[in-house]
Amino acid sequence: MHWNAALQCAGLWVIFSLVAGRLTEEQKLTIMNMHNELRSQVHPSAAFMQRVVWDEKLRLEAEAYASKCIWNHNPRLKQLSMGDNLFSSTEPFNATKAMLDWFGEHVDYNYENNACPEEMTCRHYTQMVWAKSNKLGCATYLCNTITGLSSENRTLLVCNYFPRGNVVGQRPYESGEACSKCPDNLPVCEEKICVAENLFSSEEPVSEDTEHSTVSPEDPLTIKEHTTAPVEPTKVRKRMDESSVEREMSGSEIQKASAPLLLAVWLLAALI
Repeated sequence: MHWNAALQCAGLWVIFSLVAGRLTEEQKLTIMNMHNELRSQVHPSAAFMQRVVWDEKLRLEAEAYASKCIWNHNPRLKQLSMGDNLFSSTEPFNATKAMLDWFGEHVDYNYENNACPEEMTCRHYTQMVWAKSNKLGCATYLCNTITGLSSENRTLLVCNYFPRGNVVGQRPYESGEACSKCPDNLPVCEEKICVAENLFSSEEPVSEDTEHSTVSPEDPLTIKEHTTAPVEPTKVRKRMDESSVEREMSGSEIQKASAPLLLAVWLLAALI
């Protein structure tokens, strides 16, 4: 009896983790839209800043790594020419709070010196507003414990970026009049963001030298505890490509999300 009860509890935890730990379509849109909203608000203004779009390959990599529940950088970053940001909280996951937490590091970032006080971290902010990073994919996982953190039952958010940012010796963007240096393939200025003339045409990622990066598996992360009540989501302006992204996500994502849940339910039924 005790053994069966333990197995049932374990099965319930698996189901709860899959359901509670997975990003909803609304949360994905919030993360993507807030990235673009906040990238347009950098100070000093960016002569070139491009829009980030959702990328499923990056999301899958983020999902696989988030499930490991480790408070450290993904060791595959350099191999995949990818950057990442991590966030964790003991409160119910709030996408808006997570984005504002990363962007809030700008108060400690000195653009002129391209530096942050030694006791602080600004790398979440600089990766978030890295002008050449134009693809984004994120995932969450509800962890019983996280290696590197002491408290239990925390939600871990992993966001992956391509091309990766935080390249040693480089600033996240070039300062100047907004959109004054938009490239030929992104000639239109929309709310201080360089975008393609035809929003439905594909945009090739901007090439970047990623030989040296400050993001490496050995770099320690500054641990931020989030135990206060979550901030209410702010209203984020919906951009013109929102509906197309939602359509792209909805069909395939629902099918993908249901598979592990059905498997977990089947396993629990077998245990009972």
